[in-house]
Amino acid sequence: MAGIEPLMPTSKLKTSYLKKYSLLPSHLFVRYDPVFDALMILLVSPETETVVHYVDDHVGLLYLPETLEIVGLQVEAFEHKFLPAHNEVQRVWRLSDTCDLEDAGDLILAVERQTPIIAREVAKAAESRLGLSGKAFTKAIEHAYV
Repeated sequence: MAGIEPLMPTSKLKTSYLKKYSLLPSHLFVRYDPVFDALMILLVSPETETVVHYVDDHVGLLYLPETLEIVGLQVEAFEHKFLPAHNEVQRVWRLSDTCDLEDAGDLILAVERQTPIIAREVAKAAESRLGLSGKAFTKAIEHAYV
């Protein structure tokens, strides 16, 4: 966020959880809030308390306040700013470009198939902003399932 000083340097955040997570497949939670226009990718339950550490005006790492372990990624202004700047993310975000839907069952299956792909592409697109933490996060979600 412009003009806001981070609570701590990014280097203080820990990636041990990401490394452990990348070894054992686990659940991945992807949530989009259209009112806030924010996408969250979480390696922990969405009910888990997290703190956002912004690395630029729209992208932030989500971490556990007690341990400083990175457990997620948040992208604000997702559809308005992030998507237009990242063609690969835009391509996988649009269901009309990736599948044919005939009924609600098709929709459910399409969302289940696309969710990990969307998470991976968003993480890859944000990697350069996140540095080493971004690479660890991308590796962790490659082994995740919805």
